[in-house]
Amino acid sequence: MRAPLIAAGAVLALLLTACGGGTDAGDDTTAGSDDTGSTAVATPDPSESAPTLDLTAGATIVGLPAELGTPPTGAAAGAARTSDDGLITVVTFGSSTCPQVPDPQATGADGTVTVSFPEPTDGPCTLDYVPASSVVALPESPGDGDLTVTIGDWGTVTLPAGSTEAVWVTD
Repeated sequence: MRAPLIAAGAVLALLLTACGGGTDAGDDTTAGSDDTGSTAVATPDPSESAPTLDLTAGATIVGLPAELGTPPTGAAAGAARTSDDGLITVVTFGSSTCPQVPDPQATGADGTVTVSFPEPTDGPCTLDYVPASSVVALPESPGDGDLTVTIGDWGTVTLPAGSTEAVWVTD
């Protein structure tokens, strides 16, 4: 009776030892920390370029094209005109594995359009908060005036005539 109990204890100890290792034995420094015990924050590598977004309705990337600049703190969504008068770029923020991608065609007329989003699918999503950029076709050429864009349930922005700068919905 005592031998099986000792054997079970030995197997348990072996399993815990195998599962308990979480450090690399080759290096006793902790990645991302310094002598003060604080954790370093990763900064983007300046040699990495921003993702490129094709100017085709329905094209989407996880990331923010360089031409849109840096969004303000609290940005929830945004839009910008493109070099093609019939297309706009729409940016949403959320999970990188479950980005909010708009329908490729906006609806509306007379300088006011609505960008719609399909219902999100069920499934696991990461808890990160990153931009996703999509190209959306306008129902008609916006003409020379301002363009008012309603971005799903996030809010409405007005894109000034002649500008390709992003305009943001903030919380």
